[in-house]
Amino acid sequence: MALLKRLPTIASDTLSPLQRVLLIVAASILLPAVIVVGLLFRESSLKQLEAVEQQAQQAADLIVLLADTRAKADITALRVLSVSRYFVAGDLIGGAGRARDTIDLVPGWKAVILSNLVTGEVAFRATENDTTLGDDGSRSVPKTLHEGGFGGVERDGPLCPCLSLQVPVRNLPDFVLTAIVDPFLYQNLLMERLPDGAVAAIVDQDGDFIARSLDYDERVGTPATEFVRGAVAEGGRGIYEGTTYEGFTNYTAYTVSETTGWSAHVAINNALIDRPRERANMAIIIGLLTAILIGAALSFYVVRDIAARRIEDRRLMEFQKAEAVNQFTATVVHDFRNVLSAVQSGLNMIIRSTKEPETEKYAGMIGDVLERGARLTNRLLSFVGDGGTEIEDIEINSFLDEIEYLLQQAAGQGVEVRIEAPTESARVKANRDQLELALVNLVVNARDAMSGKGLIDVSTAIDKKQVVISVADTGPGIPPEMRSKVFTRFFTTKPD
Repeated sequence: MALLKRLPTIASDTLSPLQRVLLIVAASILLPAVIVVGLLFRESSLKQLEAVEQQAQQAADLIVLLADTRAKADITALRVLSVSRYFVAGDLIGGAGRARDTIDLVPGWKAVILSNLVTGEVAFRATENDTTLGDDGSRSVPKTLHEGGFGGVERDGPLCPCLSLQVPVRNLPDFVLTAIVDPFLYQNLLMERLPDGAVAAIVDQDGDFIARSLDYDERVGTPATEFVRGAVAEGGRGIYEGTTYEGFTNYTAYTVSETTGWSAHVAINNALIDRPRERANMAIIIGLLTAILIGAALSFYVVRDIAARRIEDRRLMEFQKAEAVNQFTATVVHDFRNVLSAVQSGLNMIIRSTKEPETEKYAGMIGDVLERGARLTNRLLSFVGDGGTEIEDIEINSFLDEIEYLLQQAAGQGVEVRIEAPTESARVKANRDQLELALVNLVVNARDAMSGKGLIDVSTAIDKKQVVISVADTGPGIPPEMRSKVFTRFFTTKPD
């Protein structure tokens, strides 16, 4: 801050007007340049971040696509088996033989089971090595299947870990064929498409691992983390932040298949996302701070330079404004005094020529009004400093008695005016009109400060060769920050 205060001082004192203009222009050009550079760096960092996220998202999309393709191929093979002539003819032995042949032809199939979907009874169970007719109790019906016959992964049981695929059998109502598939096929698929340095997994619709790039044997068929299961429940595709079972925090791109309900999850190295994001944020922060400093320095310099150049102009304008007001007021007052003089002359002629008491009475009343008008013109002339003021001896006690009614009227009904005259007689040399006007103004201001309610105390004290008249009120007083301004010309705290 000290540098900002000193820089404009040095510049204003040592630079020529042309150099000042060049300095302002250079700073004005530098300010948007800093902002543009910061925005460009931020944009570059965000593009790098977007590229990393997009690469991971594309990898998740591809893995899901390949897994769907493989699963749909298995479903297709299972449907072809379900329309075999053996099943059409109700030949379960022949159907079991055809199922065993299919196991030999389709990679990854471990068994084919024909069961009653309603009762759960098994008609036959065919594996690569043998075929069992009837329910041997070795395998229960698979767990809940996804729409389309795509099941989830199971870890425990004969031939497991395994996946279940299921289709209905034509001409055999309530019977379904279930293919038991080795999930290691999807493990190979995952590892072949695994991005360099990434950790990835395929999970079923319940959030259990079908395949995982780390610790496959220990994790297959077990529940994934809460972060993975949350993404599966939400569906769709996107990126979430989570923590692996190994304790690594990461950002993970995921895609949930609408066909199988399975999903692929590709974890991204935190540094690949956090660093570009941090650089983007730092670019904005540094750019803003630099721009603020440059802008503050430039604004401070420009304001100070302009203020220095306009101080004299402002003073001259204020002087010219005050002089114009004075001249205009003085002109009007002089003209008005001429009018009053003419009226006073006519009134004097009437008084001299009339002998009617009533006429003399009305003329006296008119004379009093003319006297008040003359006193008003004297006040105006005193205000504009045009001279014309008369200094006279004023007896304070009688003066205060005369203006008591005027001060009370100026204060209003809700304010009490209490006047304390001096105990001894005192005379002063002053202009009566100016003194009266000063007291009226103080009373009016006190009334406004007290919102029309309170007490105004006008007291006098004799101090050697002076008489001190003090006006105090019960209002809030003048705030300290405004006390230095109260004698500034045209200053006011009242509303416009």
